[in-house]
Amino acid sequence: MKVFISLQSMRTGKRAISVLLSVSLVLLNCCLAMSQRPSGGSLRFDNTTWDFGVIKEADGVVSHDFNYFNLSSQEILLEYVTPGCSCTTVTYDHSPLLPGQSATLTVNYDPASQPGQFHQTVQVVLKSGRGRESYHLIVEGVVAEREKGVDEMYPFPLIPGLQVSSLTARFGFVQQGRTLVKTIGIVNTSNRDLTLDYAFVEPDPDIVVRLPMSLQSGKSGIVEIDFSPAPYRLGTLDNGLLIFPKGSSQGKAVALEGYAVQTLDRKPGAPSLRFQPTMLDFGKVRLNRKAKATVTLFNDGEEPLKIIKAEFPKEISINLAPGVEIPGGKSLRLEATVELEDEFFNQEELRVRLFTNDPQRPMRDIVSKLSVN
Repeated sequence: MKVFISLQSMRTGKRAISVLLSVSLVLLNCCLAMSQRPSGGSLRFDNTTWDFGVIKEADGVVSHDFNYFNLSSQEILLEYVTPGCSCTTVTYDHSPLLPGQSATLTVNYDPASQPGQFHQTVQVVLKSGRGRESYHLIVEGVVAEREKGVDEMYPFPLIPGLQVSSLTARFGFVQQGRTLVKTIGIVNTSNRDLTLDYAFVEPDPDIVVRLPMSLQSGKSGIVEIDFSPAPYRLGTLDNGLLIFPKGSSQGKAVALEGYAVQTLDRKPGAPSLRFQPTMLDFGKVRLNRKAKATVTLFNDGEEPLKIIKAEFPKEISINLAPGVEIPGGKSLRLEATVELEDEFFNQEELRVRLFTNDPQRPMRDIVSKLSVN
């Protein structure tokens, strides 16, 4: 909308200002009126948001009916209805909705394993004489977590009468000289009090374990595991923690997994390892015959990239020695040789693991691809 005002017809500045203010108010009122107009969609929902409030996980699925009405002069068809997650499902009539008719769309929410607040959206897309139209329905609320049984909270038995929440403690990357703590839960399901002890599958001075030395029947506790790589330590942590009552036999071990690395401190221009292709492709390999594969290592950083350590199984050898450096922006060819003595091997273990001074990814695995001919 364009408004033209002739200031020549105004004798005083006050009158000009008054006219401008009047025109501005008219334009503002027009804009507000336009913004408050309805979008003119074909459907009208009684409501588009439903708050279930606090619901109990133990009570199972909850549902709400969204009623909708065809405002148009033509029949419409819900083309698809898409919930935002697998915890939400929808039921509705798939037949066309005639003008003036109403129908119901039911949204079902399953709170199983979904404790806490939730906010789920369902997208409704329909075909009408206007083309495709999209609407959004929302269900929300808070799930009160159900009380879990002992076997759910501590599903892994170490020995009869002693169960833990997990059989693996994964540390990920831990920098030399620093400490990372992992915890697992433990419970005494026997009918007697237990005095606990522990041992490692392999001795490791960089791991400290704290556990309740005495655990009464039916009681639970926490096992804390510290991994503190020494300043000179570099490589894979692959150990096991045995927890058992004193004087009894040792059962299953809790796996301890992680990597001791040189640095995780990032700074501009730091070395960055990339390799191409992404695997060592040995092709078809004959038993007791050597086969070769190569990848190119690139340093995308500015500072030199140092190959500090390489780990690989006895079936593989490589042409790089620890301490090799790749200048910034340069590359280096890695050649690997494989020789298999029998056809029974674990292909996942046939990899070359490189530890470098790349602070973002200080350990990289180059996996193998091969088949026995």
